[in-house]
Amino acid sequence: MTLKRTIREKQGILGVIGMLVGIILLILGFFGVVLSDVSPGPIATLNDMIGNWTYWFLVIGALMVLFLGWYLADRFKKIKEFNELIDTKSKSKFVKNIARLETLALTLGPEYEERVIEKERKYNIKR
Repeated sequence: MTLKRTIREKQGILGVIGMLVGIILLILGFFGVVLSDVSPGPIATLNDMIGNWTYWFLVIGALMVLFLGWYLADRFKKIKEFNELIDTKSKSKFVKNIARLETLALTLGPEYEERVIEKERKYNIKR
């Protein structure tokens, strides 16, 4: 299994993990830069070890939260649209929406591509 394929299969989980890391960096940076006087004990100790990097943590954490928040919201919107289009009982509606389904499946990953192929087999659609 190649790294590229693994990343495509796990992109949702990687986005959530990245978001959590971004939140942690944002909190550390915020307590190190803005609220350094009132930061709790463990966070103050971490910020002392980090030193001047707290500014970078604040900026990188904020960027990660913004970018990955947008990415995850967009991903969940696409998953919802995909599920609505694939769950049709009508062959004609499926054929009408097949181009959009394939676009969404390519964006979402191999699991979704397989669902489209399986539905094509079910309706005997030849390509």
